[in-house]
Amino acid sequence: MMPHNKPVFSVLVLCGGKSSRMGRDKALLELDGETLLERTKRLGKALGAQQVLVSRNEAGFIQDLVSDAGPMAGIAAAIPHCHTGWLLVLPVDMPLLTPQALDPLLLDSLVYPRGSFIEGFPLPVLLENTYELQQSLAAALSDPTAKRSLHQAWTRLGLRQLPLLLPMSFQNCNDPISFANIQAQLLGGHAAQPTTERRCSQASGA
Repeated sequence: MMPHNKPVFSVLVLCGGKSSRMGRDKALLELDGETLLERTKRLGKALGAQQVLVSRNEAGFIQDLVSDAGPMAGIAAAIPHCHTGWLLVLPVDMPLLTPQALDPLLLDSLVYPRGSFIEGFPLPVLLENTYELQQSLAAALSDPTAKRSLHQAWTRLGLRQLPLLLPMSFQNCNDPISFANIQAQLLGGHAAQPTTERRCSQASGA
């Protein structure tokens, strides 16, 4: 049963990127015997999502309708499949995200409409599933000269930025070094270098 202090929401796992810096499919990397895709889906269920959708350019998943347009295309393609009033978008490449790190986004929806994201990170993001959202993303995707920056899109839509309270949860694994750091942290080892990456203007989503 959905807790009374959270909205009814769906989760979208973004894993449609090319993983060029990693050199292999990030969604299929494993931590503790579990792929990053399965790990992120499990997180969505633990949060209490009514649906867990997956954006991935393969048969059996929600595929981009606009090619090579980044995470914005994955979100836009998934919105028609969302059956709830809110959509929480999770990138597959942040395996240290926890319910505690994401609860502020969900709780904020109870007092602020439209949605919110964490300062410095356009993903994850909580979006109100509205016609305005659909039209805004469609307009950006229809312009081949547009930068398709998620941060700019969220600003145009009036989303609220929340403070970054748990920075360790927002680490990206975009390359082999950052993934090895996260593995070491989960094993209680020493990370070789900081891996938290502030992604204000763009986000890989996969």
